[in-house]
Amino acid sequence: MSKKSAFLILLFACFYKMLDAKTTTVADKLMEQNKLYAVIAVLAVIMLGIFIFLFYLERKIKKLEEEVKN
Repeated sequence: MSKKSAFLILLFACFYKMLDAKTTTVADKLMEQNKLYAVIAVLAVIMLGIFIFLFYLERKIKKLEEEVKN
């Protein structure tokens, strides 16, 4: 047996479990632990806060622009 084929056999033997393993996603793991809804809620609160801040900032800028015009 040549060194090349022995290396390939060793390589396939080492990675056999990885090739046979089930693939799970992060969303699946979070769903199993009932944490997905908490992640969604936190992201929604963060996005809502960003939109409220931008709306507030836009109103402030609009007032400043009107002051500069007058």
